[in-house]
Amino acid sequence: MYTIVYVAEIRININYKGIKGHKDSEKREEHILDRMALRGIGIENIKEAVQKGPKRIREDKSVIAEFGWFKVIYREFKIGEIRKVYPITVMDQ
Repeated sequence: MYTIVYVAEIRININYKGIKGHKDSEKREEHILDRMALRGIGIENIKEAVQKGPKRIREDKSVIAEFGWFKVIYREFKIGEIRKVYPITVMDQ
């Protein structure tokens, strides 16, 4: 007997420049890219942290996922079978 487990597709979106109505969207995009480069973290690392790392929900409803040597703070929206993840920042443990 087999158990079928369906995992929703995860899409990491760092392109905040396309979000309408957010004045800080360009600064936010620059911030996350700078933090990722500083710590040697790529999009696949963020995806792995979202999938495997323990999570906590903050008061502002953002999520902290801890994985390996870093933490990812992000917001997540589910649209159908797709989980859209918008990283806010990454930091050392």
